[in-house]
Amino acid sequence: MDNILRTFGPHQITVDLGCGGGSFHYESYPCRIIGIDIALNQAVLFRDGCRVEYIRSSAERIPLASSSIDAVICNHTFEHIAYTKTLSEIHRILKPKGLVWIAIPNGYGLDDALYRFVFAGGGHINRFRFHQLVEAVETQTDLKLIQFNQLFSSFIYLNKPTPEQRIHLPRRARFLCYLPTSWNRFAILFLNIITRMVDRLCGTRTSQYGWGFVFARGEANLGPLPSFFNVCWQCGSGNDADQLRANGRISSSKGILHYRCSNCEAKSLFFEPLNGCS
Repeated sequence: MDNILRTFGPHQITVDLGCGGGSFHYESYPCRIIGIDIALNQAVLFRDGCRVEYIRSSAERIPLASSSIDAVICNHTFEHIAYTKTLSEIHRILKPKGLVWIAIPNGYGLDDALYRFVFAGGGHINRFRFHQLVEAVETQTDLKLIQFNQLFSSFIYLNKPTPEQRIHLPRRARFLCYLPTSWNRFAILFLNIITRMVDRLCGTRTSQYGWGFVFARGEANLGPLPSFFNVCWQCGSGNDADQLRANGRISSSKGILHYRCSNCEAKSLFFEPLNGCS
C-alpha cells in the first residue's frame, strides 16, 4: 500500500474503504483522503482541514462520482462484507489509471482461525484463499493483479483492550480484559516466536496471516512490495531485515538476536527472513 500512496501528490484522491478510525497513517501522505465506513467514531478520526474527509456509507453504494478516484484502499474490508457489489462500486469510481489495494487474511490459516475463535467470528463472514480473491476481482472488474506480498502476523489483536474496545468485545474475548499485562505480553511474544521458529525450521507459513494485492487496468510505475517477516509485536509494523542491520538495530544477547522496532522502539526477537521475504 505504501508503494502506491507515496507516489501521490496533493491533487490525487484516495478512498479508505471500511476505514474505521483510519486503516493507515493519513498524516504520512500528502494526497486527499476520503474515509468511508458505515459507522464513524468522530472522537478518534484524524483531521487535517479539507484534505481529509469522511463519509458514512455502505461499501455497496459509494456516494462518489464515476471515474473520480485515484486509489481505493481496502485494508481487511472484504472478509467483513458482501463484496460482489463493492467490487462493482470500486470499478465505477476508479479513474482509468487508478489503483486498488486489497489486504485479506488467509481464511484457512492459523492466524485467522485464532482470531475467529477468540472473537467469536470477529465479523469475518468470508474466507479467502489467494487465487479466490484474485479471481473474484479479475472476473467482476477489468482490473488485473500487478503486485502482491505476504503479510505476517504480530498477533496484535490479542493486546489488552482499551476501555472503548471492551464495550464491543464478545463474551469469549473478555478474558483479555482481566489478563495481567505481563501475561498478555508473554502470550503475544510467545506466539510470535513459536510460529516463526516453526516456519524457519519447517519452511511453512504458520506466522503468515494473509496477503496484500495491487490491482490496476494496466501497468503502473510502482516500487517493490516487500513481505516483512519480522513484525513488531507491540505496534504491528513490518521491519526490513537489511534496514535493521544497516541502522544498527539488531543486537545479540547470549547468542540470541533481538531488534528494536523502527516505528515504536519495542524489542523483539529477530529471525532471518524466509525465502522471498525481507
